[in-house]
Amino acid sequence: MFRNVVFLSLTIVFSSCSDKFDAEEEIRTNCKQGSEPVNKVLFIGWDGVRSDAVQTAETPNLDVLIASSLFSYNCDRGPYTVSVPGWSSILHGVWPQKHNLFENTFKKNNYEEYPDIISIAKQFKPNLSATILTSWDDFLRITDNEDYAQRYDNDKQVTDASIQLLSDCTPDLMFLHFDYTDHVGHKIGFSNDGLEYLSAIEISDFYLGQIMSQVYLRENLYGEKWMVVLTTDHGGEGIGHGGQDDLPQTRNVWAVIRTPNQEITELQSIKSVDLLPTMLKWLGIDNVPNLDGTALN
Repeated sequence: MFRNVVFLSLTIVFSSCSDKFDAEEEIRTNCKQGSEPVNKVLFIGWDGVRSDAVQTAETPNLDVLIASSLFSYNCDRGPYTVSVPGWSSILHGVWPQKHNLFENTFKKNNYEEYPDIISIAKQFKPNLSATILTSWDDFLRITDNEDYAQRYDNDKQVTDASIQLLSDCTPDLMFLHFDYTDHVGHKIGFSNDGLEYLSAIEISDFYLGQIMSQVYLRENLYGEKWMVVLTTDHGGEGIGHGGQDDLPQTRNVWAVIRTPNQEITELQSIKSVDLLPTMLKWLGIDNVPNLDGTALN
């Protein structure tokens, strides 16, 4: 049972007046039907969740996922411990030295040379359907070529929309981003013993359970096989996380890679950039050049 926490309103802070989210460019509303009949990918990013805190919090739904997964509480998310470099490394499969983002700004990005997972996947399988749902605007700017992309006011709306889309069009690649835990961390503090911070993680776990109920249903009814990947972009200390490359509670994060019938396996040391080739391999896409990670499955 998660602890009661009053939702805090999200505040979007842009890094500069010339580097802003453009809704007309980023919002897309084509719920394209998935084309892969069996193997599909669901990626869920819980923003700003420390490894020790996710182990302390009561997360029954995550625990069920871990029981059929490869997982690690010692995943190197790389340097420049803020969200844009972190999520870019995960979803482009390369470190900041290649994607060229070191702060929470998209200026001077090198996305064209090092494309995101959706763009890569569609080079090999153009008919793939991909969706992005988030409660943080800028998460939509990290990827391109998705068929459906939408921002929401809070993580509950992200959850409700994802369940609806799983039923309506069942995309081959679905990416969800939950921002609430990071928001609480900045307001109250990132720690493994702060009740409000732990409660935020438990709320995310409650939403995970709702989403996974739909995934399990589809696997049972339609023979689909879902790789479900959960991770975070950084931990934190105090009410911040920037400039904390040398703090293990900020840089060493966690990751879970669940697939049907996978035996529980703890990996002692992995990298965030390993997640992209792992997801691509599940879709039958392997040996992609210029990546900094390697597939874990």
